[in-house]
Amino acid sequence: MADGGQVCMLCRPALADAHFGRVRLWEDAHWRLSAVTAGPVPGFAHLESRRHIPAITDLDGPEAATFGPALARATRALRDAAGADLTYAYVFGERVAHLHVNLAPHRDGDALRGGPGLLDPAAPAVDRAVHAAVAARAARLLSG
Repeated sequence: MADGGQVCMLCRPALADAHFGRVRLWEDAHWRLSAVTAGPVPGFAHLESRRHIPAITDLDGPEAATFGPALARATRALRDAAGADLTYAYVFGERVAHLHVNLAPHRDGDALRGGPGLLDPAAPAVDRAVHAAVAARAARLLSG
């Protein structure tokens, strides 16, 4: 699938595996899980849709129906394999516009910083009214 005139790297998993130094751990008809074999987080992996889906907001069809079970299975396996306390799951899609979830097994004292560590410490707080308005709008969108 084309992505801005270029071939989507994740639609060509062998290319992504070579680029990121990944090994395939598991796949089914809709999802594949590949682990990165270098860096500071053992077990860091990508759960990605096999079909080209640009972003999580585009998730539909059989991928939507199987996303939760695939994510739960992958995070449990990575947590247990790494002897971690939990597995962080996060989606940032602006660099590779193909749905993928970054999975990072975590235990106290390792290289990961969760929670506020993901935010720029100098970022100003947004007014509570803005937070409330976004929450209310999302609730309306979900109710209708």
